[in-house]
Amino acid sequence: MNTYRSNAIIAGVLYIIGTVAGILSLVLSAPVRDAQNLLTSVAANASQVRIATLFVLLMGLSLAMVPIVLYPILRRYNEVLALGYVVFRGALETVGCFVTPVIWLLLLALGQLYAQAGDSAASRF
Repeated sequence: MNTYRSNAIIAGVLYIIGTVAGILSLVLSAPVRDAQNLLTSVAANASQVRIATLFVLLMGLSLAMVPIVLYPILRRYNEVLALGYVVFRGALETVGCFVTPVIWLLLLALGQLYAQAGDSAASRF
């Protein structure tokens, strides 16, 4: 029974880490997301975007580990549903929270190219 308690504590800590990292990523990326010109704002706040991306990755990793930690506890009740929880929740968290940072980093590269080209070249389109 002690291992189930430790697994439950670890799952709770992972949830807390994921929640705090998600909130910090939203706080850090808010000025960038709310800007009038997104590409210029991304280029001007590159370090904030990188740190927010790091927090999104931390959130994704911690929330993707929760089903793996809870599997031994849930397996006692229904092994098929526990395995389904690991596969689907783990896959959804992994895809959702690892695709978002890739998109943010691509947006960062695009914003830097936009800033180098200048507003006059972009306004012709």
